[in-house]
Amino acid sequence: MTNASSASAGARPRDSLGCSLDLLDDNRTIEGRDVVFHRKRSTAGPPGQVTTPGNGRGYLIGLSLVGGHSRRVFGAHHTATQEFGQNAIYVRNFADDYKADLKGSFDFTLLEIGHGALERIADAANVSGVSELRSVSASPDPVLGGMLGALFASVDGHTDRSALFVDQLSVAIGVHMVRQYGNGRGDSLAGGRRLSQRCQAKIRDLVQARLDGELTVEELAQTCNLSQAAFLRAFRETMGSTPYRWLLQQRIEKAKDLLQFSPSSLSEIAVVCGFSDQSHFTRAFAQAAGATPRQWRRSRQS
Repeated sequence: MTNASSASAGARPRDSLGCSLDLLDDNRTIEGRDVVFHRKRSTAGPPGQVTTPGNGRGYLIGLSLVGGHSRRVFGAHHTATQEFGQNAIYVRNFADDYKADLKGSFDFTLLEIGHGALERIADAANVSGVSELRSVSASPDPVLGGMLGALFASVDGHTDRSALFVDQLSVAIGVHMVRQYGNGRGDSLAGGRRLSQRCQAKIRDLVQARLDGELTVEELAQTCNLSQAAFLRAFRETMGSTPYRWLLQQRIEKAKDLLQFSPSSLSEIAVVCGFSDQSHFTRAFAQAAGATPRQWRRSRQS
């Protein structure tokens, strides 16, 4: 979809990106630290011509989760037709006037990145001199598609996302965007770098002290005096998983200890171990342990 408003359908209620609300079958927003993510899906498709005057909101990145969408974009001196296959993206500057005829149903994930956020993302990615993103039209980007798919994925209809999960994906997506489409120059992120034993110990202490709360990639990276991008790569090299998956495992291990050796209720254990509620705890535990918390506790007691 696009951040636009249609003069021909001015009476339709629209969201902040100009999408006709009555045509959206899926309309979700996730607030990242420096990026706002949207999921917009419509079987009916957008009506007529869409226009947007230039503004200072930064950049809009759209990624088509499925193929079959097309748009005819009118430029100052030429007109171009864009055909979107699966994982095809566009990148455009909100500052430019936009006018297009949109055709077909669509299923897009959209990213909004402000100018100030772009500088912070570039710093996290060890990329200097980024002042803008280059324009892209219907280019394939399966790497970005995979990350955005994970962000909006659900398990049995539920979307259990901790702040750390959203944060680490936001950082990874931001790093990918500035390195792939930014105008700066970045340092190499060669593989092989690992976290020191001292750094690992500091991370474990921090996580155990905050098991019932929320952590950010920035906090964890500062513990090791690394940029966020370097930390995420070194963490995976050392721990064999992402920070979120590792934190989840620590919570599950703590929950097992409480289930076996304390009389605490499942709801109490859920809170102590940092799960949003008992239902979230049950789903996460069953996925990791192959049994619900209640079943697991009974098996240990017997």
